Amino acid sequence: MEMASTYKLSFTTNAPTDAETALEAFGASVWATQETDSGTLFEVYLEADPLMAALSLPPDCAPRVEQLPATDWVSASQEGLAPIIMPPFHVHGRHDAPRAGGWLNVEMQAATAFGSGHHGTTQGCLALFRDYMKRHRPRHIADIGCGSGILSIAAAKAGCRHIIASDIDAVAVKVTRRNARLNGVAPHIKAFPAQGMAHRLYHKRRFDLILANILAIPLYELAADFERHLAPSGRLIIAGLLNEQARRVIARYRAFNLIVEQKITIGAWTSLCFKR
Repeated sequence: MEMASTYKLSFTTNAPTDAETALEAFGASVWATQETDSGTLFEVYLEADPLMAALSLPPDCAPRVEQLPATDWVSASQEGLAPIIMPPFHVHGRHDAPRAGGWLNVEMQAATAFGSGHHGTTQGCLALFRDYMKRHRPRHIADIGCGSGILSIAAAKAGCRHIIASDIDAVAVKVTRRNARLNGVAPHIKAFPAQGMAHRLYHKRRFDLILANILAIPLYELAADFERHLAPSGRLIIAGLLNEQARRVIARYRAFNLIVEQKITIGAWTSLCFKR
């Protein structure tokens, strides 16, 4: 089958959240980031017109465009990524072997990239979830903005059996379902499209744990919904916040009687665990 032309868009920015929002709005689904002294370096793979994508980026980006040979750049972009080691979790691609000896292996297959686990926000969520599981055994979990499904799959691997996962992007929901099947945990995860918690499956339900790795604005706007759907002794783990955005979101959640129990900072990103 003939492959479409693929382009690589490279740029460095001090507004990574704005860049990600612009890329998502444009329809880009494959990118990698790396923190540098001058900002966040993005490498974006596109089949659409790269010039239109470049015009949608924040002003400080100054992107460089390359046309690449026809190949499966989605898979190729992830083959060089080292596994994420966060005991007991081992997040790896199909090119890496799972670990034996009690490790919880989570395989994330490259196809449409909604999160391989390498971004600081995902790693922060995973670290907070790991620490949470040392003290709690949640029965009901909601994963808002599930993306690739990595957090839901990690929860299922850790023994959680009642997980619902949703995303505003229907393609992300398909990716979550596929990755759940790949990891043998599909019976424990119900994935569906939804905007925030506006879906009948959330109606009048409370959860022992809510996970939300999205962006600062929706996290700010969802505070009331999270409080309404959180069980009395439940926990809320959120990520997608630049370090400088965290204070405003923390203040917003305090207004809904949610206070920070644990905070993790990885590079430019802050992840938070709240309790009542």
